[in-house]
Amino acid sequence: MNISGNYSRGLKWSMALAMSAIVIGCGGGGGRDPILGAGVAVFTPPAGAIVPGAVCSSAGPTIPTITLSDPTSGNQFATTGTTGVAGGGKLITATFSLAMNAATINTASFVLAPTGGAALVPASVSYNAVNRVATLTTSSALLADTSYTAVVLGTVTSATGTAMGCDYAWSFKTAAVAAASPSAVNLGLAAPFAIAATAGVTNTLTVPITHINGNVVLNPTATCNAVMVDNVGGFGLCGGSPPTINGIVVTPTFPDTTTANAVQADLRAAFLSITPPAGPPAAGSLGGATNIPAGTTLGEPTGAAMVQGDNLFAPGVYQSTTSILVTGDLTLDAQGNPDASFIFQSSSTVGAATGARILLINGAKASNVWWQVGTSATLGTNSTWQGNILASADITMVTGASSCGRLLAGAFTAGAFVFDSNTVSVPGHASAPATCR
Repeated sequence: MNISGNYSRGLKWSMALAMSAIVIGCGGGGGRDPILGAGVAVFTPPAGAIVPGAVCSSAGPTIPTITLSDPTSGNQFATTGTTGVAGGGKLITATFSLAMNAATINTASFVLAPTGGAALVPASVSYNAVNRVATLTTSSALLADTSYTAVVLGTVTSATGTAMGCDYAWSFKTAAVAAASPSAVNLGLAAPFAIAATAGVTNTLTVPITHINGNVVLNPTATCNAVMVDNVGGFGLCGGSPPTINGIVVTPTFPDTTTANAVQADLRAAFLSITPPAGPPAAGSLGGATNIPAGTTLGEPTGAAMVQGDNLFAPGVYQSTTSILVTGDLTLDAQGNPDASFIFQSSSTVGAATGARILLINGAKASNVWWQVGTSATLGTNSTWQGNILASADITMVTGASSCGRLLAGAFTAGAFVFDSNTVSVPGHASAPATCR
């Protein structure tokens, strides 16, 4: 691995970028290009850069890589801004495989530029050590129908001082119509967990066995069928037929109380990130949300025509001051944007009737669907659920219900979890169905 060569190339590129910024002046934030004079340098990505998710030639267990970006590379429908960002700005993120040295992640090493234009001067570049995500925040909205390239230099280093080595560059294009997307819900340490409960779990039907693809956190009450979960990292007997889990069970005694409390704290923080500061369980903090009138049910019978409204939803934020009930086929349409977000907020309950289904089309992903529940959620018999549920209290799965999405109960009150021959998967988990993303 030629660390010194990469460093030298990165240093030269950083100096050129600095000179470009001097020529541009101080007015070039976000996507609103300043009045450019003669001689403004056109930004050129470093030669040989690879895209996030690709393997660097110098890959190794101690060498950091970029595993994920938002917007994703090649996205042709990226939104121009992110809801809640000052000035209508846009969040551009890169997720690292290892803990990073925050001092090396800055406006010289993480850059965004429109194709054929000068590098933008972002409002900020920051690094979140908990989820290992670097964020470039533009000071205003990006231009609609415009191609952009983001670059993270290979000179950034891990927390232990190892350089990434490879430069990463990815390109995306904004949608023809300017629009903001909801900011991503940050689960922090709770991200790998398929199930959370603060008041224990109940295994109602032992055959067929429930399958859980992801970790489980039971804190502070670590019981299954009222029996303490006492085997290390698992469920124990749990009524004689414990769920099959492709992961571990975290409790106050495994690995320790500190870990269990930290996961629970991040679940609460995620819930609060889409809740008014006054506290739970009210929902409805995100501006510009579409109201779901009281008494409205979502979904139509199988095979019914899709109509925008009660059974067909575009990306956005939807709120009910009462409850949300899915009674048939509810279709979420990403409109070709693989990063499209859907957030449903209910001040009371969320439920799925017997046989109800959530269908994802045109690039929609369960990982980008969020259900914030003011009280409890119930998924009916043989219902098919898509998206992550953050519930203030209980979550119940009736016989045969399945979920591609985390089901996290007890964000604020004593939240129990009830199984009944079900399947729950963290989207993208190695053991999840191939379509669960």
